Amino acid sequence: PLVRKGAEAMPTMIQGGNVNVRKASFMRRLAVGAVLAGVLVGCGSDDEGGETADTTATAETTATADTTATADTTAPAVETVSEQCAIPKPASEVAVDVMGWEFPIVTQYGLELKDCEEGGSYKFNIQYLDSAEAQSQITLDLETGKPTYEMVQGSNDFITELGNKGLLTPLNDLVEKYKDQYGLGDIPQSIWDLMSVDGQIYSIPLVSNTQNVFYNKAIFDELGLTVPTTFDEAIAQCKTLIDAGYAGFHLNLAADWAWQIEFDNVLGALGVKPLDEATNAPKFNGAEGLKAAETLAQLVKDCGGKTIGTYSSDDIQNAFQTGEFAIGQVWASRAASMDDAEATKPEVLGNIQFAPALSMGGSVLAAPAYADGYAIPKGVEGDVEALFLAMVAAADEESQTAAAAFGSVTRTGITNAEGPRNGEAALKSAAEGRGPDQSIAAGGIYRAEIGKALVKILDGGDPKALLAEAEAAYLAEAKKQGLVS
Repeated sequence: PLVRKGAEAMPTMIQGGNVNVRKASFMRRLAVGAVLAGVLVGCGSDDEGGETADTTATAETTATADTTATADTTAPAVETVSEQCAIPKPASEVAVDVMGWEFPIVTQYGLELKDCEEGGSYKFNIQYLDSAEAQSQITLDLETGKPTYEMVQGSNDFITELGNKGLLTPLNDLVEKYKDQYGLGDIPQSIWDLMSVDGQIYSIPLVSNTQNVFYNKAIFDELGLTVPTTFDEAIAQCKTLIDAGYAGFHLNLAADWAWQIEFDNVLGALGVKPLDEATNAPKFNGAEGLKAAETLAQLVKDCGGKTIGTYSSDDIQNAFQTGEFAIGQVWASRAASMDDAEATKPEVLGNIQFAPALSMGGSVLAAPAYADGYAIPKGVEGDVEALFLAMVAAADEESQTAAAAFGSVTRTGITNAEGPRNGEAALKSAAEGRGPDQSIAAGGIYRAEIGKALVKILDGGDPKALLAEAEAAYLAEAKKQGLVS
C-alpha cells in the first residue's frame, strides 16, 4: 500500500512482521493440507461412480473397450512441485535471481516463491534494495540485452515504463494458455490493464494498492479534532497538532518519485491528467497544476517544514507506531503494520484508525490506483515458461489468501480474517481516486521531470517556476524521442 516512481518503499522490514508472515504461512499450509485431503476423498467417490457406469455397457462396447489399451487413452499424470507449489515439476532445477524492494505483503510473496524450491525444482535468490536503487539496478541490467535477473518486481508505473522500452517479455500467450487451468480469470481485467501497454501484458499482478488517511484516534479525541476530508481542512489542523507536540499532517515527500505521485494525486483530484493521451502534450502546467503544486507547498510550510522531506515510507510507518505522527495519508499496504504488537507502542496499539484519502473539495479523491507484481525481462536465458509458472504459483488462491493478511490482493473473492483493518477506507480511496499513472511512453519522461522539479519546493522553490522548469525539460526530452511535435 508503499523508490522513484514506485508505489512502495521498505528496504528493511520489522522483524516482528517477518515472524508473523511465516506463522501465517505455516498455519495456512495446515489448513490447505486438510482441504486437499477432502478433495482427494471426493475424487475417490467419482472414480467408483465411473466403475459402476462401465458395468452397464453392452457386450459390444465392452469388447471394443477391451481391445484398447488403457495407457493409450489416459494422459500421463503431470508431477507437480508440491501441494503448496502446484505447477509442473521442471526436468532440472531452475535458478532464478529476483530483484525488487520489500514491504510486508511482498515479503509474503517471496515466501510463496520459495515454496517452489522443494525437491530441487527451483532455487530463488531474492534481493531487496531501496526502491529507487532497485529500479535503477533493474533498468541498467535489462538495458544490456542480456539480463542477469530472471525475474523483477515492480509497480505498474515501473512495469509499463520497462514495457514501453521493450525491456520485458510479453506474457499474453502464456496467460491465455494457463488462464483456465490456474484461474487467472479471477484477476479482473482492470487490474491486468494496469500491467499492460497497448494490450501487451508484462506482469502477473499480485498486490492492489492505494493510499488512505491514517490517524491516531486517541490524539484526535484529546485535541477535539475531527478527521479532515480535504487538503484545506488537513492543513488548517497542523498548527494545533504541532503546538501539542505532534507532527502536522504528513505525506511522503522524501524523494522526487514521491513528489510525482503526490502531485498527480492532487492534480487528479482536480480532474486533470498530466499529459494528453493522444498527443502527449503537457497539461500539468495550467491553472489546476499550479493549484496542486501550491497546495503541496502550503502543506510543507504549515505542516512540517523541510523535515517533511526526510521521512521515507518506513519512517512514516514507524512514526505512527511510536505516536510521533497523529495523521497522514499513507500507502494502504502499511495498515497491517499498525497492529504489529512487537513494533507498535502499547499506548498506540489499537488507536490507529483509517479514513478515505483527502480530496480538493470535489468528488475525486487524491488517491492513486497501483498494482505490484513480478515480470520476466526480455532476452533472459533459460525457460521462460518455467519462470512464468513460478509467478503463477505465487499468484494462486492459497498464496493470495496468505498475502491478504498484509494487504489487498488481486484475485476476487479472497479474504483473510487476519487482514488489515483499513479495507473500507482503501476500497473507497481506490474506487473514487484519480486512477493509475498514465502508461503511455511519454509518461516515464513526465514522471522523472516533474519529480525532479517539485522536490525543490522543500528548499523554498517557487511552484510556478518549478512547473515551467518541468514542462521545458519534459518537452525537450519528449521531442528528442519523437513523442511530441
